[in-house]
Amino acid sequence: MKFSFSSTYQNSNRITKHLGYWLVFVCFFTLVWGTYDNDYFRNFMIQILSLPARLILVYVALYFLFPNFFLKKKYAMFVFLYTLLLIFVTVFIQRVLFFHVVQPNYLQNFETSNFFVVTEIMNTLLDVNIAIIIPLGYVFFKSWHATNQKTIELENQQLNSIKEEEFIYLKVEKSLQKIFLKDIIFIESLKNYVKVKTTNREIVAYKSISSIEEMLTNKKFLRVHRSFIVGLNFIDSFSPSKLILKGISIPVGRKYKDEVKDVLGYF
Repeated sequence: MKFSFSSTYQNSNRITKHLGYWLVFVCFFTLVWGTYDNDYFRNFMIQILSLPARLILVYVALYFLFPNFFLKKKYAMFVFLYTLLLIFVTVFIQRVLFFHVVQPNYLQNFETSNFFVVTEIMNTLLDVNIAIIIPLGYVFFKSWHATNQKTIELENQQLNSIKEEEFIYLKVEKSLQKIFLKDIIFIESLKNYVKVKTTNREIVAYKSISSIEEMLTNKKFLRVHRSFIVGLNFIDSFSPSKLILKGISIPVGRKYKDEVKDVLGYF
């Protein structure tokens, strides 16, 4: 069995971060409630006794429910199971500790003789749920960032191999769609989006026209306007002010007229 220093360091660093989070969490709410009633020790003990339910909720949600249901796009099942988990830890862990430990020792003036008081259970449920807001938000962000990085890496690979591949991928909603360069008639800018008109379809993708232009490194395309890139093979007719592609009129911008003239050869 080989010893891996980097793996040991990463595990140690992760444990340190987790311990740090829970320490800050306990201290924060100890200060908040301690400032309210001026009894910091009592509130510290209450926060410590609230940790078992919160720990189970956070780690089961993050290490079981999130990867097995949310990341697999089983959103309804994720919400359903998370709700069951939250109710379970609230009623059978947090409520039990509160009723039999916290209340007799630290809240003697708090009078309740019924374990299943709905309003108190709801308050306890909200109190337990607070612990997962930051960790769940963090893993949501990491998941989104990882997906976004994969998309960027794929697009960067395209920039290096577009001449050989002769197609590009564009992100349309939550999927990447393959578009063959030979099928592109024109590309139109729509602010933060681009409309790509091909021989058999029309798609709208979240991308700037300038970034698309960088991907089209071969000589089959020409920027003729700040809002248009055209496929040279589809030009039916042209003049100094406009081009006709498959019956569609595309304007020629003043900034691009000289380049268009050089490429197309009109005078």
